Amino acid sequence: MIIVVVFLYVHTTELRPKSIQDIRTLIEKAGAWGPILYISLYAVRTFLFFPSLLMNLSAGVLFGPYWGVVYLVVGGLANATVCFLATRFLSQGECLLTRWGGQWGTRLDGYLTKEHAFTRILWLRLVPVFPYDPISMIAGGSSMSYAVFAGATIIGMLPGAFAYNFFADTFSTSQGTTLSGIVVLTLAFGLPLFLWYYSSEHKKI
Repeated sequence: MIIVVVFLYVHTTELRPKSIQDIRTLIEKAGAWGPILYISLYAVRTFLFFPSLLMNLSAGVLFGPYWGVVYLVVGGLANATVCFLATRFLSQGECLLTRWGGQWGTRLDGYLTKEHAFTRILWLRLVPVFPYDPISMIAGGSSMSYAVFAGATIIGMLPGAFAYNFFADTFSTSQGTTLSGIVVLTLAFGLPLFLWYYSSEHKKI
């Protein structure tokens, strides 16, 4: 992984895609190594300063609606893991939230690490109002276990992964319409937002 990161930084100009077409060109040039390059790019996406939306939409176009879901989830988990572990490494085993966050940090650490930690990270992944990378970093700076974080992240990514791949597939095949893709995206992100807002969970943050 270190070799991949070094390679990406050496070639940072070429490997900083600005559109779905840029990503498609990079992956197609890699040939059989395309999936590995896609996952590696996704893993260090935060540090190359390009949005996850480009990676999410390009998965279905590049790999089809089935493998696209797999590679998107693996890449998204890799990215979340990099952010989580980077923050935990910098904290040198300490809980940054309780050490530097004061009363608010202690409260947030308690929110993420008590008995409902899995459910709460799952909500944070499902509801689209919470930014992906900061959540990973905040979790890494808490006393939350990586296993809980990773499990909730994988499950929380699945609805969006299916929706993004279905949406992208409507452009590359004759199956479905753009409208149906928009409906699926709306359900994948709108329904969790609706359920979260009208539950008691959003009052606990």
